[in-house]
Amino acid sequence: MLRLILAMAVTVAFGLASRLSPLGWLFWDRVLGEILYAVAAYLALAMLLRRKPPWFIALIAFGCCLAVELFKLTGIPAEYHRMFLVRWFLGMTFDVVNLGYYLTGVVLIAFVDSATGSSKARQEMGRESN
Repeated sequence: MLRLILAMAVTVAFGLASRLSPLGWLFWDRVLGEILYAVAAYLALAMLLRRKPPWFIALIAFGCCLAVELFKLTGIPAEYHRMFLVRWFLGMTFDVVNLGYYLTGVVLIAFVDSATGSSKARQEMGRESN
């Protein structure tokens, strides 16, 4: 769990830095934030779904990101753009390109999670608590 919390802290720090300190470089200014949004979704779900395999968590995380992106088509987020939480967590306008960034983010973090064995450690801890 500590690994997930630390990963979330680093993810949020880099995500905020990329949004608050633009460098004029497309990857830093735009792409990284979208990828890290999906990584954060994965990490939050991994903390909740400790016994589930990485690819299952990735699928759910991508589904959540897809739902948020499609919600923008309703116009509701744009209508409430003055609210900090709407602007920062939902965004305001739909962009199909974001779906590719989200997919990239969840695939990368699921691969890292699987490769580092932290998903196995979560599963083992889940078994011990039963």
